[in-house]
Amino acid sequence: MVVCVVAAVPFARADDWQLGGHIKYQYSLSDYADNDAQALYGDNPADLNNLDVRLMAAKRQGAWDFTIHYELLAESGDVLATRRSLAATGLIYPRGVTGLPNDATRLFDLTRVIVDETSTAAEQRLDRLSIGYGTESWLLRFGRQAVSWGNGLVFQTLDFMNPFSPFTIDKDYKTGDDLLYGQWQSLGQADTPGKLDVQAMLVPRRDPITHAITNEDSSAAVKLRTHTSGFDVDLIVARNYGENLLGVGFARSIGGAVWRMDLAHTDLANADDDWSLVTNLDYSWTLFDHNMYGFVEYFHSGVGEDNEAGYVHPSPALAARLARGELFTLARNYAALGLQWEATPLVNLFANLVQNLDDGSRILQLRGVYDWRQNLQFMAGLNLPAGSYGSEYGGIPTPLPGTVLAPGRSVYLRVGYYF
Repeated sequence: MVVCVVAAVPFARADDWQLGGHIKYQYSLSDYADNDAQALYGDNPADLNNLDVRLMAAKRQGAWDFTIHYELLAESGDVLATRRSLAATGLIYPRGVTGLPNDATRLFDLTRVIVDETSTAAEQRLDRLSIGYGTESWLLRFGRQAVSWGNGLVFQTLDFMNPFSPFTIDKDYKTGDDLLYGQWQSLGQADTPGKLDVQAMLVPRRDPITHAITNEDSSAAVKLRTHTSGFDVDLIVARNYGENLLGVGFARSIGGAVWRMDLAHTDLANADDDWSLVTNLDYSWTLFDHNMYGFVEYFHSGVGEDNEAGYVHPSPALAARLARGELFTLARNYAALGLQWEATPLVNLFANLVQNLDDGSRILQLRGVYDWRQNLQFMAGLNLPAGSYGSEYGGIPTPLPGTVLAPGRSVYLRVGYYF
């Protein structure tokens, strides 16, 4: 069976277009320390409204498949106005002031800005637009789509195509990229020893200034997966933004739990090589007739800074990954803990902790999810950062005298309607 990497609504009948989508709205309120630049250059506390509308259509006809996803994304509030004020002072936001995706480096420009004002930003875009052809053993697909590799639960070393931030609470859909994807599988069950699954992708990208397609901005990668001696094994060879990457991943069951590990080596230009690693263990159990799930994960970033002074002026390798959205952390060593408790079949409570092991700062995320109806979900949560002055989550000094920049303590309410 061919594994589709494009997120799409399930196919009910082979020759019909299948339609679906969601509307999600979130209100958040953030509170900053008195010496935080975000408090001094904007309202404190500061609010932010987020809107995410996704309309999806998919069709399969014989060996062909077609997918298109339309997005309307918008945000409005004090937080955005504050970011613009800070950007005017020269403070740089690696992924842009609004944080909304753009197609400056993608092969096709499928994004149009609707509003770009002081406290409001909105855009419409196509996040999936692909055509594929496949048989029982192979698949070829071209267009905007999403590919996910690697075994990380919170952090990633082998998933270098638009990975989720460790603090993302909505992981329904990754941002798509324009690429050519191919897959070949030998026949047999997934856990058959010696069974091969070969995936490959070619991702042409444009220089953000000249808009010309360049080798130094593009990516090409091949992944081989097999099953041997109780292990699922991944081998990856890639050329990503002009750097050679070699990766290996393992996963296997251990006493009812699942252990995973990914190791990546990258040849950095004009710097020491990057060795990055992520390993985790997760387990599900029942406690007093309630379903429970937990995990622990360790992450080592080979390009992370080894002291707090480097946070202000990160190395070129780290700064490039932050700007591209491949990495979201500044230091070298992190731990993550997660726990889920199913209070009722419709109510789930989550607690996630991300700990910077180098400077001692941390972020605790608490949230509850209520599936009120089959197509209606409510969520509420808290984000609680803590740390000392100069630490990643306690407050990094800024070029503005006497100020720091840190994630604020925040509370949010979120509703999602699916159709």
